[in-house]
Amino acid sequence: MIHEATRCRDIPLSVYGLSWDQAAGRACAACGKPLTTGAVSRGWWYGNHGNHRLDTELWVCPDPGAAQ
Repeated sequence: MIHEATRCRDIPLSVYGLSWDQAAGRACAACGKPLTTGAVSRGWWYGNHGNHRLDTELWVCPDPGAAQ
């Protein structure tokens, strides 16, 4: 569970175990909420599962109260 004061951008992330929407950048990679405007890129994450590449750019929710 995410504490209310915790920003999604501060949570340690992994490319493994993401939903399709999280891996595609349509949902927050930390909390899973749908993203609209103001999303923050956490950068590219690289991984593989056998011969399958799992490289993806992870996006998280904007900071609470951030101007959009």
